[in-house]
Amino acid sequence: MNIYSKLSIVSALILVPAFSVQAEVECVSGPKSQWMTKDSVTKTLKEEGYEIRKVEVEDGCYEFYAMKDGKKFEIFINPKNGNVVDTKQK
Repeated sequence: MNIYSKLSIVSALILVPAFSVQAEVECVSGPKSQWMTKDSVTKTLKEEGYEIRKVEVEDGCYEFYAMKDGKKFEIFINPKNGNVVDTKQK
């Protein structure tokens, strides 16, 4: 993962509201051969202080279930470019 991918994830985590309206999240991610690995995205989230509990693929997005500062989060990431599509605090 290059620095620009890491920055896009970090920027999006800062800019995306923690409490978002319940809506269908969908990524336009292309073929899986072009996706970033779950491990590379997981590493970036861990560097930002998230404890990853589970990772799934839903609607073409990586869906990370994570904890940070005692709070639960669902983080939806476009696997092709590493951009955060949505973040939901539970």
